[in-house]
Amino acid sequence: MKPVIRGLIAAALVVGSSAAIAHTAADTAQMDAVASAKDFSVFVDTPTGFTFVKLPGGWKFAGKVGPNEVKHLPSTVLTSIVPDESVQMADDHTSK
Repeated sequence: MKPVIRGLIAAALVVGSSAAIAHTAADTAQMDAVASAKDFSVFVDTPTGFTFVKLPGGWKFAGKVGPNEVKHLPSTVLTSIVPDESVQMADDHTSK
């Protein structure tokens, strides 16, 4: 019985550590994409309307825009920051 329990514990450790490594790699890729935005870029999370500005020290929450404003954002406002893809702009323009 003890060898079976030890085997299950070892298997759980292997699966848990590989999942943690995969999660860390995904987090690193997202952080790289977010870090690649230029200083003073504006990002609006379209589902929530939360607005952030990229400052030299990092991202700063700047407030919230309403649903009507989200529909009419300037083309320079970032609406998506996705790793390994081009950044989507408010008017469906893309830049790399």
